[in-house]
Amino acid sequence: MLALWRKEVFALLYSLIAYITWAIFLVGTGLFLWVFSGSVVQTGMAEMDSFFSIAPWFLLFLAPALTMRSFSEEFRTGTYELLATAPIPRAGIVLAKFLAVTTVLFFALVPTFIFYASLSWLAQPRGALDHGAIQGAYVGLFSVGLALSALGIWASTLTPHTIIAFLIGLFLGFLWLMGWEFASELPIGRFWQTFLAQMSLMEHYRSLSRGVLDSRDILYFLTLIGIALALAHLQLSRRHL
Repeated sequence: MLALWRKEVFALLYSLIAYITWAIFLVGTGLFLWVFSGSVVQTGMAEMDSFFSIAPWFLLFLAPALTMRSFSEEFRTGTYELLATAPIPRAGIVLAKFLAVTTVLFFALVPTFIFYASLSWLAQPRGALDHGAIQGAYVGLFSVGLALSALGIWASTLTPHTIIAFLIGLFLGFLWLMGWEFASELPIGRFWQTFLAQMSLMEHYRSLSRGVLDSRDILYFLTLIGIALALAHLQLSRRHL
């Protein structure tokens, strides 16, 4: 599995898609943090709220862009049949591809620590930031990225067409990011409103952004990732029936 993970990481790093998505993510979030309305320059406040409010929306597009070729390209070129005969279980194949995307996603978030360090230096007095909330928000943002990537991996197992895989991943990502929250506002009773709200990635992301690592939020992300990867494994298993 380690060899497959390494192969997938280098395949992503050697592709133009990874660098384009990195650039869009870093430039886009940087503009919202430093330049646009409500930014640090506009308000004069040393805080990262504008970054953390917009970053999940960039991840909504970044994650399916990174995952859309994971399996669909293998299906299209016929190389999946060779991969399926390798001495590695299908669960290992799914996990290796997911971890490869996770690695590249982590590389995309690391440069944003410059934003954090810069604001800490600019704050008056220096370092006067809500570090607990920022660190919790980073944990939440990375968790959102992992969940969207897992959904993208599942989407990639559904079709041999990369663009369709991207669109399915984008749809699934939007559904879990905000779709359930929109649905929770319908007049369907308090129980179902609360249930649908708890299905939303943004609900648990906001919870972590307060700086409190609640085990329920962590369990939610782990459960969603596990279910998405299990569905990807199931879809691959159906190809061998």
